[in-house]
Parts: sequence; C-alpha cells; structure tokens
Amino acid sequence: MKRKLSFGILGGFIGFVVGVIGGGYLGLVVGGTFLGGLEVHKYTGLEGYELAAYVGVIIGAIIATLWGIKLALRITSPTKKKI
Repeated sequence: MKRKLSFGILGGFIGFVVGVIGGGYLGLVVGGTFLGGLEVHKYTGLEGYELAAYVGVIIGAIIATLWGIKLALRITSPTKKKI
C-alpha cells in the first residue's frame, strides 16, 4: 500500500510539472494567436496572451495531475491474465 501511494504521489508531481509547462505553452500560443487583437488590457490589466497563459497553466496543472496519478496507479497495479 505504501509503495502504491508513493507511486501515486510521484505520478501526480510529474503530471503537475508537465501540465504547467504544456498548459502555459498552449495558453501562450492560443492567446497570442486569437487574443492578441483584443483590448483585454483595459479591463484586466493583463494582455490577452498573459491571461490565456495563466488560465492554461491552471487547467493544465489540474488535468495533468489527475491524469498522472491515474496513469501511475495503472502502471504499478498488478494485472490479472485471463486465459
């Protein structure tokens, strides 16, 4: 049980790091492409690409953390072979 918990924590941490980097990158790309012409700076104090990058980091971190935990637990669980 302790080993399964440690693999879940490790998978969650790796998923978090990957989600932050991937979500930030996708947010910058989408924000720079589609939100560059909007005048979001007047209302929020942030440029469109910055806002999209922050939202992408948050969403990417949450989704990839959960996915990393699930993947790590699936890899470490024993499989039953059906013959």
